[in-house]
Amino acid sequence: MPYPEIRPRRLRRTPAVRRLVSETRVAPAELVLPMFVKEGLTEPRPIASLPGVLQHSRDSLRKAAVEA
Repeated sequence: MPYPEIRPRRLRRTPAVRRLVSETRVAPAELVLPMFVKEGLTEPRPIASLPGVLQHSRDSLRKAAVEA
């Protein structure tokens, strides 16, 4: 279900509820990219429990950080 673009006024009657439903803006510079380093690796290896996240060696971590 997509986030509603128009929110009914009834949701914002009290200050406490207004804080709960207030808009939050996040800039890309504020996001954190998870990176994991494991000694002894020669190339990045996927983490089974975290799809799309890799374990890196020191060298591949530098390359991944530059790409990010």
